[in-house]
Amino acid sequence: MKMEMNPLVSIITPSYNQGKYIRETIESVLNQDYENIEYIVIDGKSTDETLDILSEYEGRITIVSENDKGQSDAINKGFKIAQGSIVGWLNSDDVYEPGCISRVVEYFNNNHRLSLLYGEGYIIDESSNKVKVFEPTQEFDYWKLVNFWDYIMQPATFFSMDSLRKVGFLDESLEYCMDWDLWIRLAAVGEVAFCKCMLACSREYSDTKTSMGGVARLQEIKSLLKKYSKAKHPLGIYSYSVSTAFMKYRNNSILRKWFSFEMGVVHSFLTKKMFVRCQDGWIGKRYNLIIPNYIDRVRLSLSTPYNKQNGQIVSILLNDRVLDNITIQVGVEKSVEITNEVKDYSELTIICCKGNKILKKDKRKLGVRVANIEFYESDEF
Repeated sequence: MKMEMNPLVSIITPSYNQGKYIRETIESVLNQDYENIEYIVIDGKSTDETLDILSEYEGRITIVSENDKGQSDAINKGFKIAQGSIVGWLNSDDVYEPGCISRVVEYFNNNHRLSLLYGEGYIIDESSNKVKVFEPTQEFDYWKLVNFWDYIMQPATFFSMDSLRKVGFLDESLEYCMDWDLWIRLAAVGEVAFCKCMLACSREYSDTKTSMGGVARLQEIKSLLKKYSKAKHPLGIYSYSVSTAFMKYRNNSILRKWFSFEMGVVHSFLTKKMFVRCQDGWIGKRYNLIIPNYIDRVRLSLSTPYNKQNGQIVSILLNDRVLDNITIQVGVEKSVEITNEVKDYSELTIICCKGNKILKKDKRKLGVRVANIEFYESDEF
């Protein structure tokens, strides 16, 4: 995507009977220090004071008020009429932080391959008090997004219009996790970046859709995980099952304490079960990596600390099919290249024959060091 220096940024706000909060939402957009913003509010024929508030901003924002088929339908209406090359979606009870859009534009200007950008954010209450930082946010890990949980805070996300059109907008059949589904599809067609700054605030209160979703929300999450994950039983199903029970019984002091404890235990257990690559590049006996659709080839640089004659035996698998079994000798860095033949959320797996402690003060059991991971794009994207 070729980006001009001051690109038009389109912000879409779906609205229905949120008169209590929508003025604050609108002001957080209009008071940004970046001027080239197109702001579109799609209202579903609100019956409270929302339309009166919107009328005060005529000429400054685009207002569409008509019946819709739900939140996803309303947002997609906004996406389809938006003219910006960068797009954001801000619900009518959430707000942007000052300077948010300027930071976003800088990221997109510096990376023309960017499909999705997300940042950090705050959780605010009904009175707009900042209660806490949205804790799940982390560096982008495609495998965790597909198999475990949605660690991306929705109002702190922005995406390229080119990528949005390529993936076909929001899935309107989804009620609770259409944003999570969109992140997975956007990451398949372009690069994802994590902006380590506060971009937005997400409002949490008892009447929000996430809080009220219950079993219906859990079933939708299970379907999403099973749709994209290569695992028979994706780890995220267990985590979200416990958190759903916690939400159900949060007003019961005894059960709330029990499920709060169980959530901590389950999350800790599942974290240990995940096959991750540490910040210094080391993996344990196994590491899983999702290859985005737009990537044609992956090159890995592997090395081992084991000072043994037979070295470390490593198996390389793509979608559970063994591509190669290699031996890595100590002190020798081995380069491995994998061709992405499937182009549909391929999963690359590295399995080491052993994992042992290397240093006395390091409790990790390490297999090999994945010193470098290089992605090469396909000409199709």
